[in-house]
Amino acid sequence: MKKRFVPIFYLLAFLSLVSCYPEYKLAHTFIKSDKDISVMVLPTYVVFKDNLKTGEVKGLKKMSETEADSALLANSIFLKDISDSIFLERFTNSFLIELEALGIKVYNESYADSFLYLPSEAYIINVAQILLEEHYNRHEDKETIGEYEYFKTVDQNALTYNFWFEFTQVRNEKTPPKLFYTSETINDLVNGYFVENPFTGSVKYKYSVSEIDLDIIYEYAEILGQRYAGYFYDYLMNGFIYYNWTQKREPYFWMHYKRYNNTLDPDDDARFMEME
Repeated sequence: MKKRFVPIFYLLAFLSLVSCYPEYKLAHTFIKSDKDISVMVLPTYVVFKDNLKTGEVKGLKKMSETEADSALLANSIFLKDISDSIFLERFTNSFLIELEALGIKVYNESYADSFLYLPSEAYIINVAQILLEEHYNRHEDKETIGEYEYFKTVDQNALTYNFWFEFTQVRNEKTPPKLFYTSETINDLVNGYFVENPFTGSVKYKYSVSEIDLDIIYEYAEILGQRYAGYFYDYLMNGFIYYNWTQKREPYFWMHYKRYNNTLDPDDDARFMEME
């Protein structure tokens, strides 16, 4: 029974250790501080779509690039039915709401002239591009039954969300605009298992599939809006850590804050990738 508590002990010990680090202390200071940060969000009005299932459309090599793109879109499962306006409304509204929930003042393009003269720390977030890619992922399963190991692969329909953001700090000529990229993939969920016939010894793979649909695609756009607003908050928070850093070593951790459950953890994967 004692062994079951060992991982929890190590987890608590790790979290206790991390909380003593200067990264955590500075991040906690940033979260608790009275911030005066303003952001103008410049949304995109187009969602680019790319069907990567090129093997399913005949005669692509004989088509022009425009004809091939049209044929691929027409033969897609999801892309042809995705409404740019619905997708962007779900994503953008979620993004703006979460920024405000994080204590950031949000402005739109109609305030462009006055925004440049705000006394607060100010940023412009340009949603530079959104690209949706339809493709296959491969579900792989294996199990040892008797003397043999059995394998099964099932193709899953998948959709990858690609985002590019440009961040510009207003009235800071020393820091040029920065371009960031991030992506997330969703796919069908496969629930499968191997079954051995007790009389013949033959083995079959049985499975069911929970498929992606438009509702899930739009819902995930909303989830990503909230998540990426949090990533921008993390960008500011980790910038605060670097600016106030007094240690001889470089920071070990990229700190990630989750507002909805009020947790602060090191997580190098929860961030945008800066483009050169």
